Amino acid sequence: MYPIKAAAELAGLSTETLRAWERRHGAIRPVRDAQGRRLYDPATIERLSRLHRLTDRGHPIRDLAALDDEALDRLLDDGRQAAYGGVETLPSRMLDAIADYRVDVFDRDLSVAIATLPMTVLLTRVVMPLLREVGLRWADGRLAVAQERLVSSLLRMRLLAVLSPPPREQRPRVLFATLPGERHELGLIAAALQAQDAGMPVLYLGTELPADEIARVADKLDAAGVALSSMDPEQARPALAELRQLDRVLAPAVPVWLGGANARYLAEELASTRIQAVTDVQAIARGRVTPAGRG
Repeated sequence: MYPIKAAAELAGLSTETLRAWERRHGAIRPVRDAQGRRLYDPATIERLSRLHRLTDRGHPIRDLAALDDEALDRLLDDGRQAAYGGVETLPSRMLDAIADYRVDVFDRDLSVAIATLPMTVLLTRVVMPLLREVGLRWADGRLAVAQERLVSSLLRMRLLAVLSPPPREQRPRVLFATLPGERHELGLIAAALQAQDAGMPVLYLGTELPADEIARVADKLDAAGVALSSMDPEQARPALAELRQLDRVLAPAVPVWLGGANARYLAEELASTRIQAVTDVQAIARGRVTPAGRG
């Protein structure tokens, strides 16, 4: 049995909201101890958690309060089906909107997807298919350069907003950036979002940063690691020189992870014990990708 403060924290509510749901709407019925204090069992806390998730989706508490737990579960499942049901066709619909320069429709659909979908679903079933479809439509002439730029800028704006660092984050962060000459960043943003979703403290620095600058920031912030993306084949050779410089000036304990089309080539050419090509960003967060000789 839990007192009201602990019950509210476990359910993700304020104590004021919990009391209102109990007194005004009769959504739960706690027991009381000998001193008259409210106590909540695990089943009641789970019910509060269901109610919290449903009210977050827009269901009024007055409509939910009288429903039993089975009915609440059905509503939650219906919501999941609705949220995922149109995902497969969403990228095409969004690009159809861009083709007609209906930027508001594209932005609305993107904002709803970001707000309602888990990050893995958002990236694998919306963002990445959207980028692939942009490439196809650009290649066959169905998408103009201006429309392709619109998609990129809107995606960048909305996804970077999700990456805003928490104001009181104290843990050492992983720095995400690209090297000079590498302007492609949507893949880097997606990797940073995956890392953040996996619980990794992230700081997104952006594109085209010299090795010396990356090392300076890493030293100032006592960074946990550096994650770099290299996509452009023409930038592979210049990236080698920058990475060799980064290996020289970066503090010895800081690992470097490479992603993107050039990553494997760069890692093999460098043959550094701490610079690795990775394909699974979440594996870094789980501590399963580490430079040789590190735990």
